Amino acid sequence: MGWRFVLSLIFAMIVALFAIQNAESVAINFVTWNVTVSQALVILLSAIVGAVIVMLLSLFKQIKMGSEIKYEKRNVTGLQAENTALRAKLDQANEKLVELAATAKAAATAPITDSDTAARSMEAESQSNEQEPVQPKSWAER
Repeated sequence: MGWRFVLSLIFAMIVALFAIQNAESVAINFVTWNVTVSQALVILLSAIVGAVIVMLLSLFKQIKMGSEIKYEKRNVTGLQAENTALRAKLDQANEKLVELAATAKAAATAPITDSDTAARSMEAESQSNEQEPVQPKSWAER
């Protein structure tokens, strides 16, 4: 048994003992309603109504917490899927990086030949020609 249940039983026994010891009749007046009942009955009914109110409030809290838990579980599932997708992209990027590093290393260690030098100089020359087109001068400007 849970400690809360045991504590509730002890409290209920104390309330019942108090109600039995105070069993004389009392008059209850509420707006226009007047009644004479046993004080024990008033005490027990008050305790029962209080317990029901506490139980209902607790039930509402449990329902709210249950819906929050469901929402958070869905959120966690979505985040886990996103994490998996991002890890896959990271793995692909790392593989590409390794390939590029291997290509760069191979290019750096390859011997430079005259044809490579000529190709690079032609490439540089074509880029400089593309950047500033030369306008032919007319006979009057010469």
